[in-house]
Amino acid sequence: MHKTFRALGAAGALLCLTATVAAAQNNSDHIATLISQAPNSGGYGVGASGRGGNRGAPAVTSETVANEVRILAGGSAAERMVGAVLAGGPTTALANLLIAAGAPAAEVNALMEALTRLATNPNAGALQSAIAAYNNVVRAASAGFVNNPPAAFLAIEHALLAIRAGV
Repeated sequence: MHKTFRALGAAGALLCLTATVAAAQNNSDHIATLISQAPNSGGYGVGASGRGGNRGAPAVTSETVANEVRILAGGSAAERMVGAVLAGGPTTALANLLIAAGAPAAEVNALMEALTRLATNPNAGALQSAIAAYNNVVRAASAGFVNNPPAAFLAIEHALLAIRAGV
């Protein structure tokens, strides 16, 4: 029995090493994914808590968003750019970067509007709209964009996930 667990552990370690090497060579770990909005995935429903609403999910507040902005402010240039938008700053530079990378303009503009609403009025509905707008960019974008998105797009994904988790 112990031999089996050791063999599985060794195989798992090898798999992790292989994935890490592949990612380092070609950024294959940088793939944009849809953020689920299903109630059982930690997403938010519309409505009051307990009535088709958040059901125990962390509240989306100005403090939740401000905390994520503080975290992003200490990160990479892409993270700082996303943090500035979530702090209520202009969206033009971020939108232009995503469009230049191949994301569809209409969906990017809708995402910028949703991020602005989340920045100015943080609540579960605004977060759900931002997640939906992010997902629409993923769905409408070319395979090239989805398979190799710019760091700023990944920073948006991570920020939305962190806000949703109440981190």
